[in-house]
Amino acid sequence: MNPSEPDWAYVARSLVKVLAVTVALWLAVVVADRTMWLFVDYDGERMARVYGTAAAIANPDKRLHGYDDDQGLLHATHTLWGEPRRAGPGEGGTYYEITENLFGAVRAPSLDEPAGSVAEAIGSVESELVSGVKTRETFDALPRTLNAVAVVDFTQAMTTERLIAFNGKHKICGGEDVSYLYSPSYYDDSASPSFLNAVVWNRAMPVSRTRDELAYQCESEPRAALAAFRTWVGLLDRGDDLTAFGLTDGWLAMAAREGVVHGLLIDGWKLADLRKLLDDPEVETVHLADVAFDLGRGE
Repeated sequence: MNPSEPDWAYVARSLVKVLAVTVALWLAVVVADRTMWLFVDYDGERMARVYGTAAAIANPDKRLHGYDDDQGLLHATHTLWGEPRRAGPGEGGTYYEITENLFGAVRAPSLDEPAGSVAEAIGSVESELVSGVKTRETFDALPRTLNAVAVVDFTQAMTTERLIAFNGKHKICGGEDVSYLYSPSYYDDSASPSFLNAVVWNRAMPVSRTRDELAYQCESEPRAALAAFRTWVGLLDRGDDLTAFGLTDGWLAMAAREGVVHGLLIDGWKLADLRKLLDDPEVETVHLADVAFDLGRGE
């Protein structure tokens, strides 16, 4: 062999060794990422209940449901499935990932705030820009048989007992179609954070991999809803990173402590039933977010 030429056999053996070590390291990382949760105290159920529920509270423009968990060495991921909250039949769903890293920082792309007409309706609560007369004209110009997604805006925030009396007067029963606005959204460019999402709650919102069948109450559902919300807020720790959802533990704790309802998010009611509420002096206005014909009943 010419002494000036490299030992190609040696070079080849060295490359094979480097490749083998690289593959072994890669496999070790993959295996560790998949099995470390067996030895580390990951609490996927808590992640779903805290962050999955926070996502539902902050994004009432979507109907969100728990879907899957993935826990590894470097991160834990909870995946939600959701569809837009529309008055008509559901059209297409999207998967949303909530990821928490080893340091407790949470990322939740597209779940930082609601969007579209539902967000606008919720953002209009306690606003003086909407005329009740104009709202009545809009309702009266539309067929009463339309299905609607809307936000009922109260003249004054209601206590639980006042809301129970209001429900009894209008025969409103609790269900997934009625959610409670415990706090309107907040904006102050001199504060930090400068924006906080509205707090919208329904007892179906807590996300759990082992969710029990939910039995709603009728007129007295606001009492059960507030108790469940306070219980959920009690699960929160100061270390929980809720900024990805435009929320803070202090903001939620204040809403739970005050316990008043500023409005109702109504999902799938007939326009005729919503129109009746406009004649109640306790209702400031009703913000329509979406309407659609009830094709399922041939109306």
